[in-house]
Amino acid sequence: AVASVASQLAPLYLDNNTVSKILDDMAVEDGLSSKRDDAIEKLITNRLRINNMRDFKVRDNIDISRSRDGVELVMDYEVRMKLVGNIDMIVSFEKTIKLRS
Repeated sequence: AVASVASQLAPLYLDNNTVSKILDDMAVEDGLSSKRDDAIEKLITNRLRINNMRDFKVRDNIDISRSRDGVELVMDYEVRMKLVGNIDMIVSFEKTIKLRS
C-alpha cells in the first residue's frame, strides 16, 4: 500500500519541483517585472513545454500580483486523485517569488 501511494505521489512532487525551479530561475533574471502579464505567462508556458509539462495550466495555477513593492508570482494549486474507493488524496502546493526590476 505504501509503495502504491509513493508511486502516485512521486510524479506530483517531481512536477512541482520542475515548476518551482522555473519560478526560482525567473526570480534571479533581470527585467522580468517590466514585462506584461501575458508575456510572463507565455514565458512560463514555454519553459514548462521545454520540460515536457504540457498539462500544467499557468493561468489557473499561477497568479501575477503587481504592487508598489514589485511583481510577485504566486503559485497555488492542488491535485486530487483517487486512492481507494471513495477515499481521495489531495496534495497542495504553494510558492511565492518576487521578480527583480
